[in-house]
Amino acid sequence: MMKLFARGSVLALSLVAGFAASPALAADQKDTVVAVVNGADIHLSQLADFARQIPPQMGQPPYEALLEIVINNQLVYDQAKKEKLDSEPDVKAAIKKIEMQVLAQAFMQKKVRPGVTEEAIKARYDQAVKAFVPTEEVHARHILVDTEEAARSIIADLGRGSDFVELAKTRSKDQGSGANGGDLGYFTQKDMVPEFTAAAFAMRPGEVSNAPVKTSFGYHVIKVEDKRMATIPPYEQAKPAIAQQLAEGIREKTVMDLRDKAKIKRFGPDGAPLAEPAAKK
Repeated sequence: MMKLFARGSVLALSLVAGFAASPALAADQKDTVVAVVNGADIHLSQLADFARQIPPQMGQPPYEALLEIVINNQLVYDQAKKEKLDSEPDVKAAIKKIEMQVLAQAFMQKKVRPGVTEEAIKARYDQAVKAFVPTEEVHARHILVDTEEAARSIIADLGRGSDFVELAKTRSKDQGSGANGGDLGYFTQKDMVPEFTAAAFAMRPGEVSNAPVKTSFGYHVIKVEDKRMATIPPYEQAKPAIAQQLAEGIREKTVMDLRDKAKIKRFGPDGAPLAEPAAKK
């Protein structure tokens, strides 16, 4: 219902970048009735909802343009209902899909909200502070290739003055870090495979490995940028990550509880019954 159904002149207004959001859409405004279309009230909140869906780069149309667009949406929606399009199988399936998504999200929000409080976040932070043991971290870059020969070629190029960052971008098969010049950020010895951490933690800042480092992923050329002792971030900095962890834990427990109570039968693509998955210990 939020598609851009509008006359050409109104639609043109909505596509012109640079319009400032109307003061009438301010958050502290009451949800007043801004139009009545064939007896149906249109509220200010509907305009605000529509305005939020317009990409920022397109800019915000003025209030009057938004109003006309939402009026047109209502007219098209009403006509679709009159023609009973919501009874057609494909439309019903699409509505059902959206309904499932909205209800599932609302259910999870209901479960998560009571458990992600300031008190719960602070308690988790205090627990982490008590359990924290300072550990060394290394900030390194790497270039990953398939063969030892390729790795030695890169080491030779670096010895001749080639830039590590540029070689990582053009020659590393690790596309994720390669795009950032091979940057892996800071990590502890537990974060990487043993062969990699053994080499990286033995090096000094600014040093490049003088021989390829072999792991199950291939051959690495490593450059250590920095070393430091890990510290606990301030509470306000850690708060968003802790809130997310708490929410994920609640969501996982909620789903597992529902699964434990449910009776589930599984079938393959051909409709034949599937073996029950092994119970987790």
